[in-house]
Amino acid sequence: MKYLVYGAYILEFIQSVLIIEDGFRIFVTNFGYTDAIDHVGTTWLSVPIFTAIGELSCVGHGWLTF
Repeated sequence: MKYLVYGAYILEFIQSVLIIEDGFRIFVTNFGYTDAIDHVGTTWLSVPIFTAIGELSCVGHGWLTF
């Protein structure tokens, strides 16, 4: 059970780092370059896939404690 919680924290940390990196790249590094907004980067991985895995781990954790 402890490893499930640690895994969820690590997954959320990785997701946060990837989202911050994309935001920095879009809004700081490429400031004024409007085509940079259309560049996907790692958002395809960090938002839908990591969020789905994180939600499944939370549901599993809630089911085990209920």
